[in-house]
Amino acid sequence: MAYVPSPYRPLLQKPGARQFALAGLLARLPISTFNISAMLMIQIQYDRWEIAGRVVAVGVIVWALQTLPTARWVDRKGQRMMIPLTALFVIGTIILIATAMTRGPEPLLWLGVAIASLSGPLGSLTRARWSHILDSDDDIHTAFSLEGAFDEVLFVAGPALVTALAYSVHPASGLVLAAIGMVGGIALLLAQRETEPPAHGDGDTGGLGRRVPAAVIAAAGVAVALGAMFGALDISTVAFAKEGGHEKWAGLIIGVISSGSFVGGLAYGARHWRTPLWKRLVIASILLAVGFVALANMPNLWLYAGIGFVAGLAIAPSITSMDSVAQRVVKQSQLTEGMAWLRIGLGAGVALGSWVSGRVIDQAGHAAGLQVMAWSAVGVAVFAIAGSPWVRRDTEAADRRRGITSEPGDTVSPAAALSEQPPLPPIV
Repeated sequence: MAYVPSPYRPLLQKPGARQFALAGLLARLPISTFNISAMLMIQIQYDRWEIAGRVVAVGVIVWALQTLPTARWVDRKGQRMMIPLTALFVIGTIILIATAMTRGPEPLLWLGVAIASLSGPLGSLTRARWSHILDSDDDIHTAFSLEGAFDEVLFVAGPALVTALAYSVHPASGLVLAAIGMVGGIALLLAQRETEPPAHGDGDTGGLGRRVPAAVIAAAGVAVALGAMFGALDISTVAFAKEGGHEKWAGLIIGVISSGSFVGGLAYGARHWRTPLWKRLVIASILLAVGFVALANMPNLWLYAGIGFVAGLAIAPSITSMDSVAQRVVKQSQLTEGMAWLRIGLGAGVALGSWVSGRVIDQAGHAAGLQVMAWSAVGVAVFAIAGSPWVRRDTEAADRRRGITSEPGDTVSPAAALSEQPPLPPIV
Protein backbone atom coordinates (compact mmCIF):
# COMPACT_ATOMS: atom_id res chain seq x y z
CA MET A 1 0.00 0.00 0.00
CA ALA A 2 2.99 2.32 0.17
CA TYR A 3 2.78 3.19 -3.52
CA VAL A 4 -0.90 3.97 -3.91
CA PRO A 5 -1.38 6.87 -6.36
CA SER A 6 -2.93 10.22 -5.46
CA PRO A 7 -5.69 10.99 -4.43
CA TYR A 8 -5.75 7.71 -2.48
CA ARG A 9 -2.45 7.99 -0.60
CA PRO A 10 -3.51 10.79 1.80
CA LEU A 11 -6.43 8.65 3.01
CA LEU A 12 -4.13 5.81 3.99
CA GLN A 13 -2.04 8.23 6.05
CA LYS A 14 -4.95 8.77 8.44
CA PRO A 15 -4.29 7.21 11.89
CA GLY A 16 -5.27 3.56 11.86
CA ALA A 17 -6.43 3.60 8.23
CA ARG A 18 -3.82 1.23 6.82
CA GLN A 19 -4.34 -1.21 9.66
CA PHE A 20 -8.11 -1.52 9.29
CA ALA A 21 -7.88 -1.47 5.47
CA LEU A 22 -5.51 -4.46 5.53
CA ALA A 23 -7.57 -6.31 8.15
CA GLY A 24 -10.74 -5.68 6.17
CA LEU A 25 -9.09 -6.91 2.99
CA LEU A 26 -8.22 -10.20 4.69
CA ALA A 27 -11.71 -10.51 6.19
CA ARG A 28 -13.25 -10.08 2.72
CA LEU A 29 -11.29 -13.00 1.27
CA PRO A 30 -14.44 -15.20 1.12
CA ILE A 31 -16.08 -12.65 -1.21
CA SER A 32 -13.67 -13.56 -4.01
CA THR A 33 -12.94 -17.18 -3.13
CA PHE A 34 -15.86 -18.88 -1.41
CA ASN A 35 -18.24 -19.42 -4.32
CA ILE A 36 -15.65 -20.37 -6.90
CA SER A 37 -14.04 -22.72 -4.34
CA ALA A 38 -17.40 -24.34 -3.62
CA MET A 39 -18.15 -24.63 -7.34
CA LEU A 40 -14.78 -26.27 -8.09
CA MET A 41 -14.99 -28.66 -5.15
CA ILE A 42 -18.50 -29.80 -6.07
CA GLN A 43 -17.71 -30.19 -9.77
CA ILE A 44 -14.60 -32.24 -8.97
CA GLN A 45 -16.44 -34.47 -6.49
CA TYR A 46 -19.76 -34.90 -8.36
CA ASP A 47 -18.59 -34.25 -11.97
CA ARG A 48 -21.71 -32.16 -12.68
CA TRP A 49 -21.68 -28.46 -13.52
CA GLU A 50 -25.44 -28.27 -12.97
CA ILE A 51 -25.13 -29.39 -9.34
CA ALA A 52 -22.33 -26.89 -8.79
CA GLY A 53 -24.46 -24.15 -10.33
CA ARG A 54 -27.49 -24.99 -8.21
CA VAL A 55 -25.51 -25.00 -4.97
CA VAL A 56 -23.86 -21.66 -5.80
CA ALA A 57 -27.31 -20.29 -6.69
CA VAL A 58 -28.70 -21.25 -3.27
CA GLY A 59 -25.77 -19.57 -1.54
CA VAL A 60 -26.07 -16.37 -3.55
CA ILE A 61 -29.81 -16.08 -2.88
CA VAL A 62 -29.23 -16.46 0.86
CA TRP A 63 -26.37 -13.95 0.69
CA ALA A 64 -28.60 -11.41 -1.07
CA LEU A 65 -31.48 -11.85 1.36
CA GLN A 66 -29.25 -11.56 4.43
CA THR A 67 -27.63 -8.34 3.25
CA LEU A 68 -30.21 -5.92 4.65
CA PRO A 69 -30.97 -7.52 8.04
CA THR A 70 -27.34 -8.28 8.93
CA ALA A 71 -26.19 -4.81 7.81
CA ARG A 72 -28.84 -3.20 10.02
CA TRP A 73 -27.98 -5.54 12.90
CA VAL A 74 -24.26 -4.75 12.76
CA ASP A 75 -25.06 -1.04 12.38
CA ARG A 76 -27.33 -0.99 15.44
CA LYS A 77 -25.32 -3.29 17.72
CA GLY A 78 -21.78 -2.61 16.55
CA GLN A 79 -19.18 -4.53 14.56
CA ARG A 80 -18.76 -7.02 17.43
CA MET A 81 -21.87 -8.69 16.02
CA MET A 82 -19.61 -10.07 13.29
CA ILE A 83 -18.37 -12.68 15.79
CA PRO A 84 -21.49 -14.91 15.63
CA LEU A 85 -21.80 -14.34 11.88
CA THR A 86 -18.19 -15.47 11.43
CA ALA A 87 -18.97 -18.58 13.49
CA LEU A 88 -21.91 -19.37 11.20
CA PHE A 89 -19.65 -19.01 8.17
CA VAL A 90 -17.18 -21.52 9.62
CA ILE A 91 -19.94 -23.99 10.58
CA GLY A 92 -21.54 -23.80 7.12
CA THR A 93 -18.18 -24.26 5.42
CA ILE A 94 -17.47 -27.38 7.49
CA ILE A 95 -20.88 -28.87 6.55
CA LEU A 96 -20.27 -28.08 2.89
CA ILE A 97 -16.82 -29.68 2.84
CA ALA A 98 -17.87 -32.75 4.82
CA THR A 99 -20.84 -33.37 2.53
CA ALA A 100 -18.90 -32.93 -0.69
CA MET A 101 -15.99 -35.09 0.43
CA THR A 102 -18.37 -37.96 1.16
CA ARG A 103 -20.50 -37.24 -1.94
CA GLY A 104 -23.49 -36.74 0.33
CA PRO A 105 -26.98 -35.68 -0.78
CA GLU A 106 -27.34 -32.36 -2.58
CA PRO A 107 -29.75 -30.86 0.02
CA LEU A 108 -26.95 -31.07 2.60
CA LEU A 109 -24.78 -29.03 0.24
CA TRP A 110 -27.59 -26.46 0.11
CA LEU A 111 -27.72 -26.40 3.91
CA GLY A 112 -23.98 -25.86 4.24
CA VAL A 113 -23.76 -23.12 1.63
CA ALA A 114 -26.85 -21.39 3.06
CA ILE A 115 -25.41 -21.25 6.59
CA ALA A 116 -22.02 -20.11 5.30
CA SER A 117 -23.68 -17.36 3.25
CA LEU A 118 -24.98 -15.74 6.45
CA SER A 119 -21.63 -14.01 6.54
CA GLY A 120 -22.80 -10.46 7.27
CA PRO A 121 -21.96 -7.18 5.52
CA LEU A 122 -18.28 -7.94 4.87
CA GLY A 123 -17.95 -5.20 2.28
CA SER A 124 -19.30 -2.46 4.54
CA LEU A 125 -17.18 -2.96 7.67
CA THR A 126 -14.20 -0.92 6.50
CA ARG A 127 -16.44 1.50 4.60
CA ALA A 128 -18.21 2.27 7.87
CA ARG A 129 -14.83 2.99 9.43
CA TRP A 130 -13.89 5.32 6.59
CA SER A 131 -17.15 7.21 7.10
CA HIS A 132 -16.36 7.43 10.82
CA ILE A 133 -12.88 8.96 10.41
CA LEU A 134 -13.52 11.15 7.33
CA ASP A 135 -15.56 14.36 7.19
CA SER A 136 -15.79 15.26 3.50
CA ASP A 137 -18.21 13.60 1.07
CA ASP A 138 -15.49 13.83 -1.59
CA ASP A 139 -13.03 12.02 0.68
CA ILE A 140 -15.63 9.34 1.43
CA HIS A 141 -16.29 8.90 -2.31
CA THR A 142 -12.55 8.46 -2.90
CA ALA A 143 -12.22 6.06 0.04
CA PHE A 144 -15.10 3.93 -1.25
CA SER A 145 -13.50 3.85 -4.70
CA LEU A 146 -10.28 2.73 -3.05
CA GLU A 147 -12.16 -0.03 -1.23
CA GLY A 148 -13.63 -1.14 -4.55
CA ALA A 149 -10.12 -1.27 -5.97
CA PHE A 150 -8.96 -3.34 -3.00
CA ASP A 151 -11.85 -5.72 -3.66
CA GLU A 152 -10.49 -6.11 -7.16
CA VAL A 153 -7.07 -7.05 -5.75
CA LEU A 154 -8.85 -10.00 -4.14
CA PHE A 155 -10.50 -10.90 -7.43
CA VAL A 156 -7.22 -10.77 -9.31
CA ALA A 157 -5.34 -13.03 -6.88
CA GLY A 158 -8.09 -15.03 -5.14
CA PRO A 159 -9.60 -17.09 -7.98
CA ALA A 160 -6.20 -17.94 -9.45
CA LEU A 161 -4.93 -19.13 -6.08
CA VAL A 162 -7.93 -21.26 -5.10
CA THR A 163 -8.23 -22.80 -8.56
CA ALA A 164 -4.61 -23.92 -8.41
CA LEU A 165 -5.15 -25.24 -4.88
CA ALA A 166 -8.31 -27.15 -5.83
CA TYR A 167 -6.65 -28.99 -8.71
CA SER A 168 -3.14 -29.36 -7.24
CA VAL A 169 -3.57 -29.75 -3.47
CA HIS A 170 -7.12 -30.68 -2.41
CA PRO A 171 -10.61 -29.91 -3.74
CA ALA A 172 -11.60 -28.22 -0.46
CA SER A 173 -8.41 -26.21 0.10
CA GLY A 174 -9.90 -22.99 -1.28
CA LEU A 175 -12.76 -23.12 1.22
CA VAL A 176 -10.32 -23.71 4.06
CA LEU A 177 -8.32 -20.68 2.93
CA ALA A 178 -11.47 -18.54 2.81
CA ALA A 179 -12.41 -19.54 6.37
CA ILE A 180 -8.92 -18.82 7.71
CA GLY A 181 -8.91 -15.44 5.99
CA MET A 182 -12.28 -14.39 7.38
CA VAL A 183 -11.54 -15.52 10.93
CA GLY A 184 -8.13 -13.85 10.97
CA GLY A 185 -9.32 -10.66 9.30
CA ILE A 186 -12.32 -10.19 11.58
CA ALA A 187 -10.15 -10.80 14.66
CA LEU A 188 -7.61 -8.16 13.52
CA LEU A 189 -10.35 -5.70 12.56
CA LEU A 190 -12.21 -5.95 15.87
CA ALA A 191 -8.94 -5.49 17.77
CA GLN A 192 -8.72 -1.95 16.34
CA ARG A 193 -11.22 -0.18 18.58
CA GLU A 194 -10.07 3.38 17.89
CA THR A 195 -11.48 3.46 14.34
CA GLU A 196 -14.62 1.42 15.03
CA PRO A 197 -17.82 3.43 14.46
CA PRO A 198 -20.24 3.60 17.40
CA ALA A 199 -23.36 1.45 17.44
CA HIS A 200 -26.44 3.39 16.34
CA GLY A 201 -28.95 1.70 18.66
CA ASP A 202 -32.39 0.32 17.90
CA GLY A 203 -34.16 3.50 16.83
CA ASP A 204 -36.46 3.52 13.79
CA THR A 205 -34.55 4.22 10.59
CA GLY A 206 -37.63 5.12 8.55
CA GLY A 207 -37.50 2.40 5.92
CA LEU A 208 -38.65 2.72 2.35
CA GLY A 209 -41.40 0.13 2.69
CA ARG A 210 -43.37 0.15 -0.56
CA ARG A 211 -42.20 3.65 -1.49
CA VAL A 212 -39.24 2.48 -3.56
CA PRO A 213 -38.24 5.15 -6.11
CA ALA A 214 -38.64 4.19 -9.75
CA ALA A 215 -34.92 4.88 -10.30
CA VAL A 216 -33.99 2.25 -7.70
CA ILE A 217 -36.30 -0.29 -9.34
CA ALA A 218 -34.71 0.51 -12.72
CA ALA A 219 -31.22 0.08 -11.23
CA ALA A 220 -32.31 -3.23 -9.67
CA GLY A 221 -33.27 -4.45 -13.16
CA VAL A 222 -29.76 -3.62 -14.32
CA ALA A 223 -28.42 -5.49 -11.29
CA VAL A 224 -30.36 -8.66 -12.15
CA ALA A 225 -28.91 -8.77 -15.67
CA LEU A 226 -25.43 -7.92 -14.39
CA GLY A 227 -25.61 -10.68 -11.80
CA ALA A 228 -26.70 -13.20 -14.44
CA MET A 229 -23.67 -12.19 -16.50
CA PHE A 230 -21.36 -12.73 -13.52
CA GLY A 231 -22.86 -16.12 -12.70
CA ALA A 232 -22.46 -17.34 -16.28
CA LEU A 233 -18.98 -15.84 -16.56
CA ASP A 234 -17.66 -17.82 -13.59
CA ILE A 235 -18.85 -21.27 -14.56
CA SER A 236 -18.27 -20.81 -18.30
CA THR A 237 -14.68 -19.61 -17.86
CA VAL A 238 -13.77 -22.59 -15.69
CA ALA A 239 -15.51 -24.97 -18.12
CA PHE A 240 -13.71 -23.35 -21.09
CA ALA A 241 -10.34 -23.86 -19.42
CA LYS A 242 -11.15 -27.41 -18.32
CA GLU A 243 -12.34 -28.50 -21.76
CA GLY A 244 -9.02 -27.34 -23.20
CA GLY A 245 -7.00 -29.13 -20.52
CA HIS A 246 -5.98 -25.87 -18.83
CA GLU A 247 -8.15 -26.03 -15.72
CA LYS A 248 -5.33 -24.76 -13.49
CA TRP A 249 -5.31 -21.50 -15.47
CA ALA A 250 -9.03 -20.79 -15.04
CA GLY A 251 -8.63 -18.71 -11.89
CA LEU A 252 -5.80 -16.70 -13.42
CA ILE A 253 -7.98 -15.87 -16.43
CA ILE A 254 -10.80 -14.74 -14.15
CA GLY A 255 -8.18 -12.65 -12.35
CA VAL A 256 -7.20 -11.00 -15.64
CA ILE A 257 -10.82 -9.98 -16.24
CA SER A 258 -11.02 -8.66 -12.68
CA SER A 259 -7.79 -6.73 -13.15
CA GLY A 260 -9.49 -4.90 -16.02
CA SER A 261 -12.28 -3.98 -13.61
CA PHE A 262 -9.63 -2.92 -11.09
CA VAL A 263 -8.09 -0.48 -13.56
CA GLY A 264 -11.48 0.79 -14.68
CA GLY A 265 -12.62 1.25 -11.08
CA LEU A 266 -9.53 3.22 -10.07
CA ALA A 267 -9.87 5.53 -13.05
CA TYR A 268 -13.60 6.02 -12.59
CA GLY A 269 -13.39 6.63 -8.85
CA ALA A 270 -10.50 9.09 -9.05
CA ARG A 271 -12.51 11.52 -11.19
CA HIS A 272 -15.44 13.69 -10.11
CA TRP A 273 -17.75 13.53 -13.08
CA ARG A 274 -19.94 16.27 -14.56
CA THR A 275 -21.60 13.97 -17.10
CA PRO A 276 -25.13 13.21 -15.80
CA LEU A 277 -25.38 10.00 -13.82
CA TRP A 278 -28.12 8.47 -15.97
CA LYS A 279 -25.98 8.98 -19.06
CA ARG A 280 -22.91 7.42 -17.43
CA LEU A 281 -24.95 4.36 -16.48
CA VAL A 282 -26.18 3.94 -20.06
CA ILE A 283 -22.73 4.45 -21.61
CA ALA A 284 -20.99 2.07 -19.18
CA SER A 285 -23.69 -0.57 -19.75
CA ILE A 286 -23.39 -0.36 -23.53
CA LEU A 287 -19.61 -0.69 -23.34
CA LEU A 288 -20.04 -3.67 -21.02
CA ALA A 289 -22.43 -5.35 -23.47
CA VAL A 290 -20.12 -4.82 -26.44
CA GLY A 291 -17.12 -6.14 -24.53
CA PHE A 292 -18.75 -9.29 -23.20
CA VAL A 293 -20.47 -10.17 -26.47
CA ALA A 294 -17.02 -10.04 -28.08
CA LEU A 295 -15.59 -12.08 -25.20
CA ALA A 296 -18.18 -14.84 -25.69
CA ASN A 297 -16.96 -15.42 -29.25
CA MET A 298 -13.23 -15.81 -28.65
CA PRO A 299 -11.82 -18.94 -30.33
CA ASN A 300 -9.18 -19.80 -27.72
CA LEU A 301 -8.42 -19.25 -24.06
CA TRP A 302 -5.57 -16.79 -24.58
CA LEU A 303 -7.55 -14.40 -26.76
CA TYR A 304 -10.34 -14.83 -24.24
CA ALA A 305 -8.04 -13.58 -21.47
CA GLY A 306 -6.83 -10.59 -23.50
CA ILE A 307 -10.30 -9.46 -24.57
CA GLY A 308 -11.52 -10.22 -21.04
CA PHE A 309 -9.20 -7.57 -19.62
CA VAL A 310 -10.59 -4.96 -22.01
CA ALA A 311 -14.20 -6.01 -21.38
CA GLY A 312 -13.55 -5.93 -17.65
CA LEU A 313 -12.73 -2.21 -17.78
CA ALA A 314 -16.48 -1.47 -17.90
CA ILE A 315 -17.47 -3.63 -14.90
CA ALA A 316 -16.57 -1.27 -12.06
CA PRO A 317 -17.98 1.88 -13.73
CA SER A 318 -21.24 0.04 -14.42
CA ILE A 319 -21.64 -1.11 -10.82
CA THR A 320 -20.54 2.21 -9.34
CA SER A 321 -23.00 4.11 -11.55
CA MET A 322 -25.77 1.67 -10.63
CA ASP A 323 -25.05 2.06 -6.91
CA SER A 324 -24.82 5.83 -7.24
CA VAL A 325 -28.44 5.88 -8.40
CA ALA A 326 -29.60 4.55 -5.03
CA GLN A 327 -27.13 6.74 -3.17
CA ARG A 328 -28.49 9.80 -4.97
CA VAL A 329 -32.27 9.31 -4.74
CA VAL A 330 -32.98 7.87 -1.27
CA LYS A 331 -32.66 9.53 2.12
CA GLN A 332 -29.65 8.76 4.28
CA SER A 333 -31.84 6.91 6.77
CA GLN A 334 -33.14 4.69 3.93
CA LEU A 335 -29.88 4.06 2.13
CA THR A 336 -29.18 0.61 3.56
CA GLU A 337 -32.60 -0.53 2.38
CA GLY A 338 -32.24 1.16 -1.01
CA MET A 339 -28.89 -0.50 -1.62
CA ALA A 340 -30.33 -3.84 -0.49
CA TRP A 341 -32.65 -3.81 -3.51
CA LEU A 342 -29.57 -3.74 -5.73
CA ARG A 343 -27.83 -6.48 -3.73
CA ILE A 344 -30.93 -8.66 -3.96
CA GLY A 345 -31.07 -8.00 -7.71
CA LEU A 346 -27.43 -8.99 -8.11
CA GLY A 347 -27.94 -12.11 -6.00
CA ALA A 348 -31.01 -13.19 -7.95
CA GLY A 349 -29.18 -12.61 -11.23
CA VAL A 350 -26.10 -14.58 -10.19
CA ALA A 351 -28.30 -17.45 -9.02
CA LEU A 352 -30.12 -17.51 -12.35
CA GLY A 353 -26.94 -17.19 -14.42
CA SER A 354 -25.13 -19.89 -12.45
CA TRP A 355 -27.99 -22.37 -12.73
CA VAL A 356 -28.80 -21.77 -16.42
CA SER A 357 -25.16 -21.77 -17.55
CA GLY A 358 -24.35 -24.89 -15.51
CA ARG A 359 -27.26 -26.70 -17.09
CA VAL A 360 -26.44 -25.74 -20.69
CA ILE A 361 -22.73 -26.47 -20.22
CA ASP A 362 -23.55 -30.03 -19.16
CA GLN A 363 -25.61 -30.37 -22.36
CA ALA A 364 -23.58 -28.43 -24.94
CA GLY A 365 -20.22 -27.40 -23.51
CA HIS A 366 -18.68 -24.12 -22.44
CA ALA A 367 -19.70 -22.18 -25.57
CA ALA A 368 -23.37 -22.45 -24.56
CA GLY A 369 -22.55 -20.99 -21.15
CA LEU A 370 -20.69 -18.12 -22.78
CA GLN A 371 -23.78 -17.29 -24.81
CA VAL A 372 -25.75 -17.04 -21.56
CA MET A 373 -23.10 -14.57 -20.41
CA ALA A 374 -23.31 -12.57 -23.64
CA TRP A 375 -27.10 -12.29 -23.66
CA SER A 376 -27.05 -11.30 -20.00
CA ALA A 377 -24.58 -8.51 -20.84
CA VAL A 378 -26.92 -7.32 -23.58
CA GLY A 379 -29.67 -7.37 -20.95
CA VAL A 380 -27.61 -4.98 -18.81
CA ALA A 381 -27.62 -2.41 -21.62
CA VAL A 382 -31.30 -2.98 -22.40
CA PHE A 383 -32.36 -2.45 -18.78
CA ALA A 384 -30.12 0.61 -18.45
CA ILE A 385 -31.54 2.23 -21.58
CA ALA A 386 -35.14 1.30 -20.76
CA GLY A 387 -34.84 2.63 -17.21
CA SER A 388 -32.92 5.80 -18.08
CA PRO A 389 -36.01 8.09 -18.14
CA TRP A 390 -36.82 7.14 -14.53
CA VAL A 391 -33.20 7.33 -13.44
CA ARG A 392 -32.85 10.76 -15.04
CA ARG A 393 -36.09 12.07 -13.53
CA ASP A 394 -35.41 10.87 -9.99
CA THR A 395 -31.72 11.81 -9.84
CA GLU A 396 -32.34 15.29 -11.23
CA ALA A 397 -35.21 15.78 -8.77
CA ALA A 398 -32.92 14.69 -5.93
CA ASP A 399 -30.28 17.18 -7.04
CA ARG A 400 -32.84 19.98 -7.11
CA ARG A 401 -33.94 19.13 -3.58
CA ARG A 402 -30.34 19.32 -2.45
CA GLY A 403 -29.85 22.62 -4.27
CA ILE A 404 -27.34 21.21 -6.77
CA THR A 405 -27.43 22.99 -10.11
CA SER A 406 -24.66 21.11 -11.88
CA GLU A 407 -23.85 17.42 -11.85
CA PRO A 408 -21.64 16.68 -8.82
CA GLY A 409 -19.14 13.94 -8.38
CA ASP A 410 -20.55 10.68 -7.09
CA THR A 411 -20.42 11.78 -3.49
CA VAL A 412 -21.42 9.15 -1.00
CA SER A 413 -22.99 10.05 2.30
CA PRO A 414 -21.74 8.42 5.49
CA ALA A 415 -24.88 6.33 5.58
CA ALA A 416 -23.69 4.57 2.45
CA ALA A 417 -21.11 2.82 4.57
CA LEU A 418 -23.87 0.88 6.25
CA SER A 419 -24.86 -0.80 3.00
CA GLU A 420 -23.11 -3.74 1.43
CA GLN A 421 -21.01 -2.25 -1.33
CA PRO A 422 -20.44 -4.89 -3.97
CA PRO A 423 -17.20 -6.59 -4.65
CA LEU A 424 -16.48 -6.33 -8.36
CA PRO A 425 -17.73 -8.73 -9.55
CA PRO A 426 -19.64 -10.22 -6.61
CA ILE A 427 -19.29 -13.93 -7.12
CA VAL A 428 -16.31 -14.53 -9.43
